[in-house]
Amino acid sequence: MSSASPSPSRSGSALAAEVVRTPGWIAALVALVGVLVFVYAALFRYCYGEWLKPDYSHGFLVPFFAAYLAWRWRSWAPERVRWPEPWGLAFLAVGGGLFVVFGDRNVGKEWMQGLSFVLNLCGVTLLLGGWKALRWLWPALAFLLFMFPLPWRVEHALGWQLQKVASIASEFVLQTIGYPTYREGIILHVKDHVLRVEEACSGLSMLLTFAALATGMAMLVQRPWLDRGLILVSAVPVAVLSNVLRIALTGVLYNEAGKELGDRVFHDFAGWMMMPLALAVLWGELKLLDWVFVDEGGKASREEMLKMNSANPAYLIMTAPAPGKGSTRAPAALPTAAQPAKSAAVPQPAPSEGASR
Repeated sequence: MSSASPSPSRSGSALAAEVVRTPGWIAALVALVGVLVFVYAALFRYCYGEWLKPDYSHGFLVPFFAAYLAWRWRSWAPERVRWPEPWGLAFLAVGGGLFVVFGDRNVGKEWMQGLSFVLNLCGVTLLLGGWKALRWLWPALAFLLFMFPLPWRVEHALGWQLQKVASIASEFVLQTIGYPTYREGIILHVKDHVLRVEEACSGLSMLLTFAALATGMAMLVQRPWLDRGLILVSAVPVAVLSNVLRIALTGVLYNEAGKELGDRVFHDFAGWMMMPLALAVLWGELKLLDWVFVDEGGKASREEMLKMNSANPAYLIMTAPAPGKGSTRAPAALPTAAQPAKSAAVPQPAPSEGASR
């Protein structure tokens, strides 16, 4: 009579579909999740209040996107599970230590406790699923960091720098398009109107939201690592540019349509439209990368061309004859020192009829 428990292999692992149905595994999962919910309930109550503010309104969507990342990469899910994995306890110890150490401090308390929450989730994943499960889920778990507020000092310092950059750039834009403007700190005098770049107008919320979007897109797109890096780096300038355009548009409306309409557009319509604008700029960036870095030239992929150019720099200044129409044949390799070029065959004259045999 066969036993109901999964049969482990020599390495101590068993089929994942069987392990997740065992009472011991289910009890361990429920107990660990229950402890995390109890410990971090106060943190999430605080985060909920922050998510209701414009700067961190994207926090509501972060868990859903993290779940989508896990589902999208479900092919990485391990077929066999070895549990309990002792190294998971090390993650839990580090995460618990961070929670305790920063629990009584006001320096980055919420963000560091959020980091400890992510480390504890990694520990639970490793403990119950092994290293293969952690390799599958760690990008989705790391993405959860975007839902926790930044430390106050970092947020204040970053917001102040963004205020100054936005006011200086907006002054330049308004002067360029013909509106007499001068700046006093973060106050813009546009003709007869005064436009103050408040802390809420610094663009910090746009920067945080767009950083999360750029990170998610870099994770999802099937691109070379260079393209993904450019997408991440572009999050800051695109967010700043979008905020500058919003402030400049408000200055124009102040003078052309009145302060009431300008405030309405600045706080309502422009606030909603800046993120689609930033996404459109990101889409344009992807198209520009496609144009600059051609993946398929009809002969070789982009990576193959880079390898070929590095191996034979002469390819950069020499062009092989184009193949016939519809042909995909790659150009012949250039001769190297180890493989000299074959001399062209010289046609010999035909022997005369009177030549001796």
